[in-house]
Amino acid sequence: MLMKLQKILRGEKGQSLVEWALVALFAVGIVYMFLQSNILEQVTNSYNGVGSYLSSTPTSEQIVNKYGALSNSALQEAVSNQERIAMDDATLRNIAGAFLGKTKTEIQAMLLQNNGDPKLSTYNPNGALNQGTLLFDYYINSTGNGENESVKTRFANGFIAKDNLVNWMQGNYTQYPSTQKELESDKRYFFSDDLIDPNGVVSSTRPQEGEYAVSVRCAFEFDNTGKVKAVQIWATRNKEDSNYKPNTNHWVRSETEGLGQNGKMSIRVE
Repeated sequence: MLMKLQKILRGEKGQSLVEWALVALFAVGIVYMFLQSNILEQVTNSYNGVGSYLSSTPTSEQIVNKYGALSNSALQEAVSNQERIAMDDATLRNIAGAFLGKTKTEIQAMLLQNNGDPKLSTYNPNGALNQGTLLFDYYINSTGNGENESVKTRFANGFIAKDNLVNWMQGNYTQYPSTQKELESDKRYFFSDDLIDPNGVVSSTRPQEGEYAVSVRCAFEFDNTGKVKAVQIWATRNKEDSNYKPNTNHWVRSETEGLGQNGKMSIRVE
């Protein structure tokens, strides 16, 4: 019997048995390591943590209701800038989502008709910051930081009717036949450091003295059926350049921090 077993082990069948035995022994060792360490617990906790975050992520509307009336200083104390950047990223994605799957004719019908023709062009990553279609300018009239002060913001300019804009920011794409060009509010709709300072401070640097607006623009990519397959949307800080005469179309523009390419608030949405 022993000699027969030796022959099996020396043959091809024996080699297969030995290989499978080694694999089984290795698997048992891995399981033992997990059971004797806290790795399994850490993996489980990480999985549960991600699931909890995804299930509890607030909507844009909930974010505005919770943080919209906080002063700049209270907001910065309550929520980290990285979290607030993620909030603004989600808001811009919601706006871009309104255009996905639309034709040029449908997009033009969605936009204000008395602001000229929108530039439904393709995004050029090496182009100017003012390329594409201006959706809106957003002004921080008051940060709420002073005693008895409250947050005051205003939407103006651009091609989106402002009541429709607020809905799109929240992912509600109901289209109303509106021509509302401006909207004042006692809440903020953007939250990251680069988008809440009226002095145009970007990454702790002020490009030029004066009050800055947040400008949100987009460009479109169409598929071979003529429908939008991707939208590039970005936010900048800008003001008229005081080194030139007023109304001469010279502007100071700065990119803002975000989760897009090169760490900027410039996002491709498909």
